[in-house]
Amino acid sequence: MSFSLAIVGRPNVGKSTLFNRLVGRRLALVDDTPGVTRDLREGAARLADLRFVAIDTPGLEDATDESLPGRMRKLTERAVEAADVCLFVIDARAGVTPVDEIFANILRRRARRVVLAANKAEGRAGEAGLIEAWGLGLGEPLRISAEHGEGMADLLEVLRPIAEEVGAAEEAPETDVALPEDAGEFDDEGPGQPLPTPERPLQVAIIGRPNSGKSTLVNRILGEDRLLTGPEAGITRDAISVQLDWGGRGAA
Repeated sequence: MSFSLAIVGRPNVGKSTLFNRLVGRRLALVDDTPGVTRDLREGAARLADLRFVAIDTPGLEDATDESLPGRMRKLTERAVEAADVCLFVIDARAGVTPVDEIFANILRRRARRVVLAANKAEGRAGEAGLIEAWGLGLGEPLRISAEHGEGMADLLEVLRPIAEEVGAAEEAPETDVALPEDAGEFDDEGPGQPLPTPERPLQVAIIGRPNSGKSTLVNRILGEDRLLTGPEAGITRDAISVQLDWGGRGAA
């Protein structure tokens, strides 16, 4: 089985940039504006020979009510509890903030395993923040740069024993699959239509104008609150791919 890695941290510390680097594609929307990521996004990630599922999460904010930031935090906390390991990312150039300290305490209580990473640590600008990160009490911080790919070898060495502990022997399942036109078995009732399989799932796109209930429909189909919903228009900002097993047949 593969292990799951939830990338968590406050807004705009580089979580989505790191996620895209690990999955090898620009799946997650990246912008300098805080709070761009509002849903959980999964992708098949790779570091050298290591395969795992990476989870990009909304930015952790100090909000516990039913506001949009509060609902985003609850979604992230669900990912924290479900993931095999959490990669807690801070901004080395900004240093450790009070919000970082709050969520370090949450991770100590609720996460199975925590790896601390000081992002944007290239050059001398991140030196002070890297030293401050020791004070979070989560062990030695990894010095990384998601944008430039620095520190990935160190991350690999930290994750390898975790993979062995979890028993990660199989490759991570694909979450974004390109379907060959001539692949798969064919349905007698529909000539030329390949039957979906877990390896080649049926891909269904749910589209519509903002606030028409698309995310609510996806959650209903999945049977869980997987996507963030609410009365605000435009909550979902980028395309999210999720997998579903429907009667033994894959769908995405």
